[in-house]
Amino acid sequence: MADYATTAELKADVPDSPLFDPADESYDVVLGKMITAASRLIDKYVGGFENCFYPSTDTATRYFDGNGEDALWIDPLLSLTSLAVSESGGRAASDYTTWTLNTDFYTYPYNATPYERLLVDNDAGSKGTFGTTRKGVKIVGVWGYALTPPADVKQACKIQAMRWFMRAKQGYQDAGVNANLGEMIYAQELDPDVKMLLAPYRLHNAVTGW
Repeated sequence: MADYATTAELKADVPDSPLFDPADESYDVVLGKMITAASRLIDKYVGGFENCFYPSTDTATRYFDGNGEDALWIDPLLSLTSLAVSESGGRAASDYTTWTLNTDFYTYPYNATPYERLLVDNDAGSKGTFGTTRKGVKIVGVWGYALTPPADVKQACKIQAMRWFMRAKQGYQDAGVNANLGEMIYAQELDPDVKMLLAPYRLHNAVTGW
């Protein structure tokens, strides 16, 4: 699993702190654990999957329920390999019909990634809707918001990790250490300004089967 910031990047944001000293690695392990925890909590908050801001570049198959409409919300998609729809209502491999991009359907937004929706071409295409079959839409592609974390996501990760670190040092109740297990324990909630940074990335209510 990938982190959305590094300890070096976090320490560089606080140059008046002893943490900024490159030779002082006293807290690097703890900071690294907090960065990882913040990264995964960001994934959960936006409603995505793990590493959605640092995804694998391998293609993967995901299924969606047909909604009976000519527009279908999907998970963030960086590149599309193929789309197939169950036009017969079955879910056997032979029941899925491959649709042609820019003839049967379009990706949306038209001029940017990640793609958020698929739109049936009702003018030139022969398809009406995405059907109503559960798990009736099969999409193959590279999934995620971006190949590298956007600047505001990276900043949100650093802010949250540093606030956890400072709370832990001050003995706050919403962060602590299990000395027996060597684990950091966090309140599973993001700070309000971190949520504001992440607000544009929150997912719509897409139904997936991954």
